[in-house]
Amino acid sequence: MSKSLLRYCMSLTLAGLLSGSVCADHFEDDIKPYLQKFCFDCHGQKEPKGGLNLTAFDSDRSLVKNFRRWDNITTFIRSGEMPPKGSPQPEIEQSNAVLAAVESVLLEEARKHAGDPGFVPPRRLSNTEYDHSIRDLTGVDIRPTRNFPADPAGGEGFDNTGEALSMSPNLLKKYLAAAQEVADHLLLKTDGITFAPTPAVSYNERRKLTELAIIDFYNQRKVEVRAYVEAAWRYRYAAGTGPMEMGAYAEANGLSAKYLKLVWETLSSASSGEGYMKQLGAHWEAVPIPAEDRSIPAEFEELMRFIEFGRKTLTPPLKGLIKSNAGNWPIHWLDFRAKTAAVRDQFSPEQLQSETLVVAGKVPVLKEGEDPHTISIRFEKGYAEENGYVIIKRPMFSYARILPKSEKDETENHKVVALKTVLEQYHPELAQQLNFGSHPVATSVPEEGLDSEWLVVKTPALIEIPFTPEMQQELQGKHLLLPCQLDAGVSRDSSVFVKYHSGKLQNAKFDDNPTHLIYKDGKAATRLAKSVSSFCNAFPNRFFYVDDKRGLAAGFHLVEGFFRDDQPLMDKVLTDAEVNQLNKMWEELDFVTNRTETLLRGFVWFERSERHVLHGREWDYLHAGDPKLVTPEMLDKFEVQYLRKMGTPSKEGTEEARRRVIEPQDPSEKFDMVHGFFEDIRTGLKKQQDALATAEPKGLADVLELAKRAYKRSLTELESSKLKGLYEALRKDGQTVESSLRGMVTAILMSPEFIYRYNNNRAGQGVVPLDSRDLASRLSYFLWSSVPDAMLLQAAEKNEFAETGHLQLHARRMLQDERIVALAREFFGQWLRYRDYMEKDPINALAFPEYTDELRNAMWQEPIALGEHVIRSDLPITTLLNSDKTFVNGVLAKHYGGDIREQWVRSSAELRRQLKDTQEDALSDQEMEATWFEVSGIRAEGRGGLFGMAVILAKNSSGERTSPVKRGFWTVHHLLGQHFPPPPADVPELPETLKHGELSLRQLLKVHVSDTSCAICHKHFDYLGLAQESFDPIGRLRDRDVGGRRIDDAVTLPDGETAKGVDGLIKYIEEHRKQEFVSNFCRKFLGYALGRSVELSDRQLLDEMEQALADNDYRFSVLVMKVVESPQFRNQRARDFVTSTR
Repeated sequence: MSKSLLRYCMSLTLAGLLSGSVCADHFEDDIKPYLQKFCFDCHGQKEPKGGLNLTAFDSDRSLVKNFRRWDNITTFIRSGEMPPKGSPQPEIEQSNAVLAAVESVLLEEARKHAGDPGFVPPRRLSNTEYDHSIRDLTGVDIRPTRNFPADPAGGEGFDNTGEALSMSPNLLKKYLAAAQEVADHLLLKTDGITFAPTPAVSYNERRKLTELAIIDFYNQRKVEVRAYVEAAWRYRYAAGTGPMEMGAYAEANGLSAKYLKLVWETLSSASSGEGYMKQLGAHWEAVPIPAEDRSIPAEFEELMRFIEFGRKTLTPPLKGLIKSNAGNWPIHWLDFRAKTAAVRDQFSPEQLQSETLVVAGKVPVLKEGEDPHTISIRFEKGYAEENGYVIIKRPMFSYARILPKSEKDETENHKVVALKTVLEQYHPELAQQLNFGSHPVATSVPEEGLDSEWLVVKTPALIEIPFTPEMQQELQGKHLLLPCQLDAGVSRDSSVFVKYHSGKLQNAKFDDNPTHLIYKDGKAATRLAKSVSSFCNAFPNRFFYVDDKRGLAAGFHLVEGFFRDDQPLMDKVLTDAEVNQLNKMWEELDFVTNRTETLLRGFVWFERSERHVLHGREWDYLHAGDPKLVTPEMLDKFEVQYLRKMGTPSKEGTEEARRRVIEPQDPSEKFDMVHGFFEDIRTGLKKQQDALATAEPKGLADVLELAKRAYKRSLTELESSKLKGLYEALRKDGQTVESSLRGMVTAILMSPEFIYRYNNNRAGQGVVPLDSRDLASRLSYFLWSSVPDAMLLQAAEKNEFAETGHLQLHARRMLQDERIVALAREFFGQWLRYRDYMEKDPINALAFPEYTDELRNAMWQEPIALGEHVIRSDLPITTLLNSDKTFVNGVLAKHYGGDIREQWVRSSAELRRQLKDTQEDALSDQEMEATWFEVSGIRAEGRGGLFGMAVILAKNSSGERTSPVKRGFWTVHHLLGQHFPPPPADVPELPETLKHGELSLRQLLKVHVSDTSCAICHKHFDYLGLAQESFDPIGRLRDRDVGGRRIDDAVTLPDGETAKGVDGLIKYIEEHRKQEFVSNFCRKFLGYALGRSVELSDRQLLDEMEQALADNDYRFSVLVMKVVESPQFRNQRARDFVTSTR
């Protein structure tokens, strides 16, 4: 019997039935006789095939109740597959009549209840909805349901249906734990609450959050002096630049305009200065015009060496600012830190020295074929006009880098050999030239005379010490030590640089950091101090200080405290807005960590327990944990007693207003330090109290606003009052402001108004519209799986959704929002069975070493990326079938190989170039590997749409081998919507691996389906899976299977035609089964949108959805608009609907 003829004849019969009156019961008259004659033998009460017992149906109502099953039954009758070959066959008119009768019953029922919104019971949020709602309420992706049991699926196979999402006592406990976990992320700041990415309950958690934010701010604004000097040099010669253009020039180069201007002004005016600045100006003027190739000339490098040497020697030395031992007195250390921070951009004579030890390199082992070693030492004028004399006191070769302290050190430990002795042996002429033991200026010889192994050098001078092979072999491993002193007799007003080079003479390059010799009290030092103030101001020793290990810690031992050291950055680099931002961040750190009180309590504990300074009965009243410690009276008593203990007591009996004015008996630096510490404590405590008084009402208002968003509507007066009452009760119980706010958040998240989704059901017996607030919630959870945003809530409050088109306007807006990825992941992922891939991965990873977690994650994300692209670009839904494009990151591109990999490589290279051109931060290799790009031409690579996606292929594989059965079944059942009975329980399993054995998988399947009971189903999907055999279990292209057998992906289609590979499969589905895909898509989409099973009453809407797609190029938005404007979406059954209409 021809299937097309059967369908044609059936349609004529159906039209006739529908044009006349409907029989009282079609089942008894038209359907049951057919079933008795042709179907009951296989599908009767006794061992019904496929689990289908047709004798259970006895009326039209039973057909309606089981309409899904009857849709499948009629599909098999219509196709001519039932009754099967070998069984009595009906005439075409008989089958036509029974099909028409079934359709008549179902169609009549569908028309009768068209538009019925159906039964949608109240339900809890799904795990995904809960997580997304928390994310949008808090701004943090906490994912508190990560340890919840998986949600069951219901309806059309989705986990957003009321029939599946029940609540149990154990699950309720998990919701409580989840609410408390979210509340633990609450952080009260001076301007209200925020939610941190990690819990913020303990001191260390809170410190980490606020401290890291400041450190990140600093790190993003690190000052590379070289970059600014280079920018100033290039700006100097840039065509057409003027004073007003410097800001734009700095911005174009990613620099601070403020600091670039300071560097420019300092360098440009340097040549008109004196002493050091004049030398700086000479270096600046010597740098030539920039070359077109942007190369850096040697003169620029010399300028940078001069600047960096000045920063190192003229500004204060960089000292260790963290003390780890218990002898560290916190008050003294705070004073030290303050003094250190105050002079970073000032001249410091600390590093000026007239005598030092120069270690001029280590003699290497002479290797065969190498030239002997050479050491060169140069003496040059420094920052003074006069030449200077340097006395080198017994230069020597030694195994140590320090001078010997004893004869034993010299002879046994260091094995010292005097330079003079060495030169007299190997280079007597050089020893004679150096004139050891004499001074060029006879009047400058010290009273005790010069040692015979000393020598005196006058600037400028160069000493070159060439090594013979024998000399190098004797001295290998030893250092040349030069104890240098600027001659006090004739060079007190001089300045000398000592530079050295250890290596081959032809490659000689003196070190960039020469030793500087100058007397602090000499005229040269005085002139230097006067001339370098502008240099030190422009080039401080540091712009800010963050310790590598302890961050912003003040440096105390076992005492929590912070110290701010960033004045040069604030004054010279940051804009006013950035200064305000940084100040605000430090205020937040102080407030969130309760910095002052924490420091005070730590100080008391430390002084009593570690340093044991405060021991004795007179200190028994003082405890770190005492709540009264922060009171003015206690602080006064503590300070007066502490001053006395420190030996710098205060005056007795002076009072002013409510508290003492503490003054010293004898003024001293120590008194000022101690009193300053306590004054800072008082100021900090007052500031904390004021900030808390300001923050408390803001925090309370923020939590009430959070409740409004969580409840998806404005709070009633009663709800608001109860939440405020809870807060007050918690405060009275001794909870802090922040802990009480957390209690409110926990209560809000445990409220049914948040946990549950239900509509404001009205009394009545029919269908009533959803109110605007319920519509906003339904739309938001449909498209975003989350709470409505502010615009939706505002529209709901104004009842805008009652007007035609307003809901569609918001839906269009929401489709372009980044949150729409939830629809791509939840709808497509659940429908097409890849959403749970990361939890239910069937692949045996041990068999595939390259199958890493990074690859698995990339595979999982690919269809989500394509789905989001279809949604946001409003592409045809058939793009899922035939797309010639996809999205890959570096990991997935490498996995796919071929032109897909090449496209990704080209795109990543182009991105690197763009980032470089726009002065943006470059991406690391790891960051670039994680970057996604669109690639095209995938059909030519054997892939297309969902077909050939690694996650689809792997999800439908079996451990170590492919599974054409699973891949084919996924295609025909999940993608196209065709249903089949479950397989018999005794079906033999195919082997887990094909490494061994003679038969290919195609041959094994052929044997498997030789049984007609198997073939009746397998013939519908095996060929679809075999067309995908050119991909291995994890989705890589292959031409041979694991056993080395050549892959054959050519298949015979139901119409006898041949299709090869994925490309042939796609063409077949597009040409012959596209409507099945569209119908299945519409049914699944409607079920997901409504959160329930599709009913007969939805048939008219489904037909309209399919027609709208066909009329509008199958664009995705057409479906969304059709659904959100449907009566099923906009309405609900009234409270008494069920009992009154059945």
